[in-house]
Amino acid sequence: MAQKKSSNWYIAATHYLTAGFAIPFVVGLVVALLARMGLFTFLSTQLASVIFSLVISVLSIWLGTMYSANYLKKAYIIENKNKIVNLATLYFVVLHFGYFLFQIFRSNKLTSYSLIGIIITAALFYIFSKKYIKNTEIAVK
Repeated sequence: MAQKKSSNWYIAATHYLTAGFAIPFVVGLVVALLARMGLFTFLSTQLASVIFSLVISVLSIWLGTMYSANYLKKAYIIENKNKIVNLATLYFVVLHFGYFLFQIFRSNKLTSYSLIGIIITAALFYIFSKKYIKNTEIAVK
C-alpha cells in the first residue's frame, strides 16, 4: 500500500474511527453475543458488571490502537504524531461525552460509572496512541 499525504484532521479521524469506535464496537458485539450465550454468569452484581465492562473497554481500546497505528503507518505519511494524537483524543472525548449527555437526558439519571469509564478510556486512548503512533519517514527518491 502506498503512503499518501493527508491532513492531520483526516488521519486523526481515521484513527479515532478505527481505534475508538470500530474495534471497540466489534469487541462489544462479540462480548454481548457470548454473554447472551450465558458464558458470563459471574456478572451477577452491578459492580462486577461495571468492572468487567471497563476491562473489556480497555482491552478493545488497546487492540484498536495497535491495529490503527499499524494501518496509519502503512497508509499515511505522518509528520507530526502529536497533532494527530491530540486531535483523535479530542474527537474521542467530545463524541463519547456527547453520547454520555444524550444518555443522561434520555433516561434522566446520572451514572457516575459511565463518566469514570469515559475518563479512564480517554486517558488510555491518549496513552496508547502516543505509544503506538509514530512519525513516518519520507523515502527519498
